Order: sequence, then structure tokens, then C-alpha cells
Amino acid sequence: MEKEREQSDLIHIGEVLMHQPRSSTEPASGDTVSEFDCEICRDGHFVHPVVNGKSNYSEVVPCVCVRDQLAKQKAQRMLQMCELPEATEHMTFEKWKPRAELAEVYDAALALAEGRSQGGLTFMSDTNRGKTHLLIAVCRHWLALGVPARYAYVPLLLEELRRGFGQEGANSYEKRFDFFKNVPLLALDDLGTEHSTPWVQEKLDTIIDYRLMHGLPLVVTTNLTMDEMAFRIRSRLQRGGKIIYIDAPEYSVEGNDG
Repeated sequence: MEKEREQSDLIHIGEVLMHQPRSSTEPASGDTVSEFDCEICRDGHFVHPVVNGKSNYSEVVPCVCVRDQLAKQKAQRMLQMCELPEATEHMTFEKWKPRAELAEVYDAALALAEGRSQGGLTFMSDTNRGKTHLLIAVCRHWLALGVPARYAYVPLLLEELRRGFGQEGANSYEKRFDFFKNVPLLALDDLGTEHSTPWVQEKLDTIIDYRLMHGLPLVVTTNLTMDEMAFRIRSRLQRGGKIIYIDAPEYSVEGNDG
């Protein structure tokens, strides 16, 4: 019934712009059979919205017949843009293996994923303690909500920026750098594994500082201790968010969970 009401509020573009006559055949029963799969848009897939009972001919919106398909296509594009590593499909909150000593880590990641906390979240530990699992789980939760997120293994992020030199358009250094600063959620995996140079430290410091100053969520994992981390980056992470040191035995659900 709700879908029928929704469909009754839409006017197909063909009637308004093209005045395309309907083509039908008359079966023995006398019922009209249309050549169109969708009578609302006449297979045009877009319609004029109706606002307060009046058709707004200056705009078009997807017809109800393609909304599910368009939603799936959007989800696929966002997943590709996020660039999650292969073989990480199991890294979700649902697949997390509960352990008492990791309860704080899990709760902090879920709070950020659900929007109950703001700013930055940094997980510090040795390898194989579950921090990458939770970082990717946050990304997948955002994508499921229809919000863009970007995963970045830190050394490859810097290599991506370098490739932008000399290029134009969306692949230029400026566009790539601006993207990492402003994407709704940025997940930096393995901070500290990059080859440190003044240029590298400046770029990382700028991205982290910009995001935290503008209240844009940032999730970071690192094997470094606080003393090993660059001073400017350490001070920004401490000032702009929550830092959790994971002191627990190795964690694994399937393979290496970081």
C-alpha cells in the first residue's frame, strides 16, 4: 500500500516531455497489456517529483523501479573507492571474537562507527592484536550506512601522493591530498611503517592535523610506542582524540588481524 501511494505521487517524464503514445495490444480478455516494464516512468527510470501536490518539472528523481539497483551501484562504487585490502571480508563487528581484555577496544571502535564519539581514535599494540580488524570494521560499518570511507596502508598512501606529481585532474597530487584531508572517514593502517623523511612527516602531519582540527573522524593503528612516534603527530593524536594501548595476547579470527 505504501509503495502504491509513493508511485501515485510520481509523473513519468515521457508524458511531460515527449507525449509518447502508449502502445498496447488487446488480448481476448479485453485487458490492456503495456509494452513497458514500468508504467510510471515508461522505462525512462527517472520521474518528476511531486511537492505539495504539484509536479516540479525542473527536477528529476530516480523512479521507484530502479532505486534498489541504484543503491546497490552506489554501494559498490563506495566499496571500490574505500580500497579495503583483499581477504578482509571477515573483518566486521559481527565477526569479532569477544574477549574481556579487548572490550574497551571494541567499544571504542563501535562508538566511532555509530557516531557516538567524535575525533580521532588510535590503537597501539604489537602485531596480531586485532587492531586492523577493528579499523576495517569501522570502515565497513560506515559504508553500510551509505557514508564514504577510505582505508589507507600508510606507505601506499604516501606513494599514491607521489604518483600525483605531474598528473592532472582527479589523479593530481592536489586532488589526492585534498581527498585524504576531507573524506568523511579516513583509516590509517600501520602508521610508522613508512620510510620517514621530512616530506613524509610533513604530509602525514598535515593530513592528521587538518582532520582533527575540522572534526573529521580518523582511525589510526600503529605498532609504535608513544616515545617512538614523531612528536608533532603524537601530540596531535593525543590532543584530538582517544589513544588505546592494547595489552593482550595475539588475536585472530581468520588469518592476520593486525
